[in-house]
Amino acid sequence: MQAILIATVCSMLLLPAAFLVDLPLLPPLDKNTITSMSLALFLILSGKKFKIMPPGPATQLLFAYFLILLISSELNDQPVIYPRRFLPALTHYDAFSSIIRTLLLMMPFFLGRFFLNNIKDNEYIFKFMVTTSLIYTAPMLIEVLISPQLHRMTYGYHASDFIQQMRGSSFRPAVFFGHGLPLAFWFSSCFCTAVALKHNKIRFIKAPQIVGIAFLVFMLFLTNTWSAMIYAGIGFLLITRFKPEKQIKWSIIMALIVLVYPVSKVMNIFPEREIISYIQKYSMDRADSMNTRFVNEEALLQRAMEKPLFGWGGWGRNRVFSKEDGKDLSITDGQWAIEIGETGILGFLIYYAILFTPLFYANKAVRYVKDSKEKVYLACLAVILSFGIVDSVPNSGMTSLHLLLAGALLGQAEAILKANKAILKLEKIKNFEELPT
Repeated sequence: MQAILIATVCSMLLLPAAFLVDLPLLPPLDKNTITSMSLALFLILSGKKFKIMPPGPATQLLFAYFLILLISSELNDQPVIYPRRFLPALTHYDAFSSIIRTLLLMMPFFLGRFFLNNIKDNEYIFKFMVTTSLIYTAPMLIEVLISPQLHRMTYGYHASDFIQQMRGSSFRPAVFFGHGLPLAFWFSSCFCTAVALKHNKIRFIKAPQIVGIAFLVFMLFLTNTWSAMIYAGIGFLLITRFKPEKQIKWSIIMALIVLVYPVSKVMNIFPEREIISYIQKYSMDRADSMNTRFVNEEALLQRAMEKPLFGWGGWGRNRVFSKEDGKDLSITDGQWAIEIGETGILGFLIYYAILFTPLFYANKAVRYVKDSKEKVYLACLAVILSFGIVDSVPNSGMTSLHLLLAGALLGQAEAILKANKAILKLEKIKNFEELPT
């Protein structure tokens, strides 16, 4: 368990971003998929007996998603041609490559489900996350002062456009995440785990707990990312003011935003103008940024609705290109827009159904957890997962660590429900034996 957690976190924090290894018969691999593949191979070669995809709804949904990828490839057997741009037809190889890529991307989820399925492991997981976040504040502070340069200084290149990390007269740190947004989101998740530990009166630093919490809040402000600060604020309120059962219910409600937002966009009832007008009162730059996002999403959605059920598949066929010169006009920020464009409405629904499964299982299981501290940890995992799902509306959402935690939540909920079922069965047998003859 510890090795999987440490490998996943360290690869995310330290390895180069936007670096791909293109091997034969495999899709291009980045640091997340390389780590997932390495962990799986290591576990197999070391003789560990484990099921990558044990039976259950999550596994069934993943195989349904594989089927969507296969159908999407079969239905996109014609090239897409623009002036100066040629997007090839999809083949059986593309279907195979997409399935392997999805399997590697989802590997942390299934590793977490199998190896982090003991609810008693959560205290170690949370302490490790808080400790790594506190250590990582050192390079974050350096980049706040000198600008995001550590990735370039270490690996020789910037992983994203430098201008995207500028916020007014200051910078938001990116370190080895490649971009400030996923770093800020990861940090807000670590903040939630720190709040859960403090709520359970578990020390994570030698100084008073409130000092550690205050320092994490200070660093969150330095990330210059409003969404991360909002997640942290909501997480703080949920963990400190609501019972675990209510936290999980609110997590499900928040996650449903992912479904409401695309539906409202398709039905053209989302209040875009009102939101932009409101933001203009406080910041014209942020209002312009939001307007650009809405315009881009509208173009991508119109493109997706040309093949609504199974999407356009890979090779960027879901993107919008200029009909005059073939220039790529798309900015694909939100994961939901990518899913609808590549795999259609059916693929979108199945992808998010996989992520919703741990929340529904946790909602069933939390009532059977006797230890109040363990309830807090289980609910905190649900809160973090819901933020990851919500964040996939404006951004990419889930990191490999968040998928690992989502799998852990599902594995723990399944173990709790299975144990409770066994207890009920034993009680029935005992009651039957005690009946008078």
